[in-house]
Amino acid sequence: MRILFYPICFRNDTVKVTLLGSGEAVGVPAPLCECRYCDESPTRRRPGLLVESEQATVVLDVSPDIKDQLHATNTTNVDAFFVTHNHFDHVGGMNELHHAAMTFDEHVGIEGGYLDSETFTDSEKPDDPTFAVYFSERGLDIFESSSAHLVDSLELRTMEHGESVEVGDIRVVPFPVRHARPAFDTLGFAVYHEGAKVVYAPDMWEFADDKEHEGADVLFAEGAALFRTFGHGAESDLRSALRSADADQTVLLNLNEHLQRMTTDELRDALGEMDVDGELGEDFATYRL
Repeated sequence: MRILFYPICFRNDTVKVTLLGSGEAVGVPAPLCECRYCDESPTRRRPGLLVESEQATVVLDVSPDIKDQLHATNTTNVDAFFVTHNHFDHVGGMNELHHAAMTFDEHVGIEGGYLDSETFTDSEKPDDPTFAVYFSERGLDIFESSSAHLVDSLELRTMEHGESVEVGDIRVVPFPVRHARPAFDTLGFAVYHEGAKVVYAPDMWEFADDKEHEGADVLFAEGAALFRTFGHGAESDLRSALRSADADQTVLLNLNEHLQRMTTDELRDALGEMDVDGELGEDFATYRL
């Protein structure tokens, strides 16, 4: 399927996809760093993908940068968040969702009697958002153990490998990938809308024994191992996995100029010399399918 770019208004058969973050756990610039690679490269936020249709809005991963990412895309209404796994760069924004999920009356102290219920008029109060957050069963167990203080304020749900989660006219299918197992049940997501398919697998050494990742219009996938990044699996395995996906367009994520000791332009030049059919991801790049 050919990727098209349209004005902001939706056609009934289109879906808008925005890459919220193309980096990895450290991000660019790195903390307390002024190296030339950080200075000469654009910001890379931690991973995330925003998918918007006429009927629904979903976000894949809840990065530590989620508040700024959603404000930058003018996103104030999300139906569901989906978490790939429990590493900080994919789940570190859950505290932000906790604050968002609190009702206004709870937040300012009306609930509980600290302020009088007439302190604010209805016109002064923002709408209270409602959304669900989906984890694998293993992911939810980890989250409930590590962040028990957040559990009661959020609508937490589980999802199973290969089973569709319907959100309006968007269908999300989780599938297993090889990364940080067995500690985490790390997932990728296939997102379907009408005849379009997007696959998101930002931390992925290899795809597991599953076909859900294949044949996407756009594949957002791990790219770090192509640039000799420690701890991101073998380059040969990643190359094979990207070929097996057979996507129309591949966008590489999990990139970090600071760690790879190359500027963005140098990364792009290096990629051009490789036998890899893909492009470097850019924060807030948009795709319409």
